[in-house]
Amino acid sequence: MNGIPKTMKALVAYSKTDYRYVEDLPVPECGPDDILIKTEGCGICAGDLKCQHGADMFWGSEDGTQPAWVEPPFIPGHEFLGRVVFAGENVSGYQVGDRITVDQIAPCNECRFCLDGHYWMCQPHKIYGFFKDYCGGMAEYVRIPTKHSVIHRVPDTLSLEQALCIEPYACSKHCVDRADIHAEDVVVISGAGTLGLGMVTYARQRNPKTLIVLDMIDNRLEKARDFGADLVWNPSKVDVVKEIMALTDGYGCDTYIEATGHPS
Repeated sequence: MNGIPKTMKALVAYSKTDYRYVEDLPVPECGPDDILIKTEGCGICAGDLKCQHGADMFWGSEDGTQPAWVEPPFIPGHEFLGRVVFAGENVSGYQVGDRITVDQIAPCNECRFCLDGHYWMCQPHKIYGFFKDYCGGMAEYVRIPTKHSVIHRVPDTLSLEQALCIEPYACSKHCVDRADIHAEDVVVISGAGTLGLGMVTYARQRNPKTLIVLDMIDNRLEKARDFGADLVWNPSKVDVVKEIMALTDGYGCDTYIEATGHPS
């Protein structure tokens, strides 16, 4: 890989309590089916923070009831994009200089779900930024094994700030697609952070009967209204269950989407 340095700067998670900034980590070795990108930027997901804070869902519980999921040492970050600096001899369709990103899920392409097209349900379910073989974007370079990656081109017309919203907004779209929202539905989205606002935008395009957004922070609710919400309520100020029941003749909403990310 001519012109590519031997080492790079990276954040490395060695254990639940050992996250280190490393200035001389070896640049990933690449084979004939791999792409190497020079990272342009990497977003920080709430999942990255939960992992760094030691949540059981990532590292496992002390009593053993929750198994560990992550495989250290790994480089965090799954909301990344960059420019191709190396493409293996078996790689087709991509070349040095291309601006790309990948889905956070690295499908095995062998399990039942991958084979029937539902790769987001992949049984092994490896994800960039949590596994030593699928290191993430909090580093100067990222190896992308093409046989286990869903790659997307990123237009040069998108600014870095816009491009970094691709992954979270793709998650928002996926959620709304699975919710199967229709024109007669009363929809409640709880949480108006980045993902929640993405859901509001896409849910509005589905034209539900009523789109309600809940959040504890008023300026987020105002943004949700700007993005297309019909009603916005702060649960610390409004009895939202009472209001929704009154709005729906006591039946409740048709679709509820949890987007707060809160452990409870």
